[in-house]
Amino acid sequence: MNQSSPQPLGAGHTRYIALAQSLIDDIAAGRYPLGALLPTEHELCAQFGVSRHTVREAIRRLADLGLVTRQPGVGTRVRALRSASRYVHSSTGSGDLFQYVRDVKLFLTRQIEVIADEDLAELLECQPGQAWLKVVGERRVTGEEQPIALTQVFIVWPYRDVLKGVSAPDLPLYALIEQRYGVVVTEVRQQISAVAIDEESARVLGVEPGTAGLRVIRKYLNAAGNIMEVAVNLHPGDRFSHSMTLRLESASAAGRGA
Repeated sequence: MNQSSPQPLGAGHTRYIALAQSLIDDIAAGRYPLGALLPTEHELCAQFGVSRHTVREAIRRLADLGLVTRQPGVGTRVRALRSASRYVHSSTGSGDLFQYVRDVKLFLTRQIEVIADEDLAELLECQPGQAWLKVVGERRVTGEEQPIALTQVFIVWPYRDVLKGVSAPDLPLYALIEQRYGVVVTEVRQQISAVAIDEESARVLGVEPGTAGLRVIRKYLNAAGNIMEVAVNLHPGDRFSHSMTLRLESASAAGRGA
């Protein structure tokens, strides 16, 4: 961003992401040097035409990336000129999965047929002996050398040809399934758990074995409640965080809609 007055950000729940990116660009360009204070919340609200909530969410994103620190009574100070290899995934709905794919590229390394044993069948919620396509790959943020995650995706056997000729998909795999086979994902179940990274995964991720990690499992279901795809992502704990906004409906509104 240049030295001219910033333009107000457009409407929508991703305004704080746009504001965060503008501030990241300004820090990288030297407008806010190392140790400098960012403008106050009030000043950022006026400059960008956004609410204080939007400003606070944007600053929180910068803090998650390790670019700034917030000091009560002092302000927000620049602590680094570029972030570490860390991705912050913020979401308010399933559509934000597309934002994740735009930011993070999946590079496929292997595709193999697997037959679900008892342990895998439990993960995939299927009967033992069922065939699946297993896709193995790495997720990378553009410009970063180290992957932010190792990925295993299990695709139900009838959709096994969805990745023919594709090594770096530009859409989420579930979206490719929708396009090719005319089906619709109506539900996404997500589970995040803390794990210790095993030796083989640690070698690829460039961390020490036993390092704290995050295991993110997403299951994609169709209208009939059948699982179409299961994605398992393993992140080093210092390279990924997940932020989610939940909007609660008041009891009176819920009663009127019943």
